[in-house]
Amino acid sequence: MSKIDLYGLTHQEVEDELLNKVILEYNKGNLPIHIITGKSEKMRILVKKILTPQFRVADSINNNYGVLRVDG
Repeated sequence: MSKIDLYGLTHQEVEDELLNKVILEYNKGNLPIHIITGKSEKMRILVKKILTPQFRVADSINNNYGVLRVDG
């Protein structure tokens, strides 16, 4: 399992970098990947928009609203 923390990144930085980071972890076999979004609904929506064409994204982990789980 791997974690990608988006804390401190702008929405534009997430758009530019997230997919490449997730693909890198996926290629290493590090699944699932936990994406730490914080409580920003806008960030959660952005992450889902970026990743759902290629990956499955679960809404929460252990009722933690600030984390999304990415599976292959």
